[in-house]
Parts: sequence; C-alpha cells; structure tokens
Amino acid sequence: MREFINNNDLSFDEGSRNTTIVTLIGYAQHLGWSKEALEEELLTEIEEDGFIQDEIDRLWQYCYNRNYKNFWTTPKAKELYKF
Repeated sequence: MREFINNNDLSFDEGSRNTTIVTLIGYAQHLGWSKEALEEELLTEIEEDGFIQDEIDRLWQYCYNRNYKNFWTTPKAKELYKF
C-alpha cells in the first residue's frame, strides 16, 4: 500500500484527503484488506491527522456497498494509477 501511495503521488494534505481515502479504501478492498489492515498501514498518518480515521470510519462501508473495489479491474484504473 505504501508503494501504491508513493507511486501515485497520493496526498494526505487538506483538500485532497477525502479523495485519497476513497481511493485507498477502494484499492484496499480490491486487495481483500480489512478496514483494520488499512488503518494499521496508515497509522502514522492517522496519528498526525484524526480526520483520516474519521473518513475511513465514515466511508469504509459506503465504498464496500457501492463496490468501489470493482473499479480496480477496469482499464480506466490501469490508465489512471500505477499498481
């Protein structure tokens, strides 16, 4: 996941955090990760910015219910992201 973040220049800066979290949740779900595994991977960022945890809590089930993980099997995902 860290390589994915770095390879795609994802940012946790204010103004881009929501988009980054949605992207990471969908990708994590595509990989079969649990919410807890993603939280563990992002522990440093979460400790620095509680908004990240709030967004994960708020959006995990939303992304799951809308099958955001399926995006990662599309040609568009391969066009937009390195993974």
